[in-house]
Amino acid sequence: MATVTASGIGSGLDINSIVSQLVSAERAPQATRLDSKEALIQARLSAFGSLKSSLTTFQNSLSSLKSADTFSKRSATSSDTAAFTATTTSAAAAGTYTVKVEQLAAKETIASKAYADNDAVVGSGVLNFSQNGETFSVAIADGEDSLTAIRDAVNSAEDNTGVTASIVTDQDGAHLVFSSTETGLDNAIEVDVTPSGTDTGNLNDLAYTTGNFAMTEKAEAKDSIVVVDGFTLNSASLKFEGMIEGITIDVKTAKPGESLSLTVKHDTASVKKSIEGFVASYNSLMATLNDLTAYDPEADTAGLLQGDSTTRSVANRIRQEMGTLVSGLDVELDSLAELGITTGDKGILEIDATKLSSVLDTDFANVAGVFAGENGYATRLDSVIGDITAGGGILENRTDGLKAQVERIDDQREALDLRIAAIEARYQAQFSALDTLLGQLNNTGDFLTEQLANLPGSVYKSS
Repeated sequence: MATVTASGIGSGLDINSIVSQLVSAERAPQATRLDSKEALIQARLSAFGSLKSSLTTFQNSLSSLKSADTFSKRSATSSDTAAFTATTTSAAAAGTYTVKVEQLAAKETIASKAYADNDAVVGSGVLNFSQNGETFSVAIADGEDSLTAIRDAVNSAEDNTGVTASIVTDQDGAHLVFSSTETGLDNAIEVDVTPSGTDTGNLNDLAYTTGNFAMTEKAEAKDSIVVVDGFTLNSASLKFEGMIEGITIDVKTAKPGESLSLTVKHDTASVKKSIEGFVASYNSLMATLNDLTAYDPEADTAGLLQGDSTTRSVANRIRQEMGTLVSGLDVELDSLAELGITTGDKGILEIDATKLSSVLDTDFANVAGVFAGENGYATRLDSVIGDITAGGGILENRTDGLKAQVERIDDQREALDLRIAAIEARYQAQFSALDTLLGQLNNTGDFLTEQLANLPGSVYKSS
């Protein structure tokens, strides 16, 4: 008779290994399904993130085009930038102006006679400076009346109106020099002297006023002078503002008698650049939408958002605005197509650069209405994208729904863990019972074998 044999606690079964394999087989398909489902949801969340980023980039490209100020800019071109340059505001009238730069503004410089050195005594008293209707005085005391002391006293005067003192030494000796800090005739320097009664020197040597020009003019105070279309204007600085409305002229080099030109026109270059940026950003958005919703029948693969109703709604709303004419404009210029912007394959925009340039050159005033204003493309698209990407908008609602699905998957994983734990406990109990049973059967078999062998007249051979 054969003996029932097993290992273990009487059976020899590896219960832990058997239970582990059975539990893994039970968990694997469900865990894999949950992992795959979450991976797909996370990929779609990432796809919606890419879509929102493209929408925001496109919306940013609209900021300049939706502003009427963009279309009111003027460009100013000088025929000789070494002589003058110009800047403009929207108030500048387009046209060409004749400009002559006759003279540049200059600072006045006056110098004293030569003295032996910086420590030479000049004299005490009071120096009264006048500039542009303003005055300040510097008291020079006995013993503090050298060139150096007077220079320092003038420079440190708290109410100094714009005079710089210095000492220049040449072959004749040391000279005290007064210079205006600002250019222009109005900033010319006058120095009236009141000598002290105990003066040991002659402070009058620093006088420079009507009837007493003891100092020598080294550089004349001058105004800038320009002539524009026959009209002359002086400026104390190198800048002319308001001579022509909306135009500021900055003079660089005097060219007396030489006629130069200043051309003011609409800044079509910056507008064209903004329009090109608009088209490039729109095409980038369309490329993103096409990639996310594409289907390849040969490879039988689909984009992450292929068939998604939210994505389809976003695309339809944007394409609808792009295809809608701008109301309230001249019928000859109320669409992108009339600017040379047309829709090609897969919704990608194409620009006819020649046509766009022609419209900007010949009908610039009406281009603003196509993009800016209440009904312009940039204004409408900015509003649509703002609604789509806003908190509580369709994109946020859709992504919130996907995030909720991820949370439900986490709940399902917890439920799966609990169920698998229960199954593992059940398997452990069942196989433990089986192990016990097999142990009992083995014991019973051994007992029967022993009893049979002890029967009288019986011969038992173990197999």
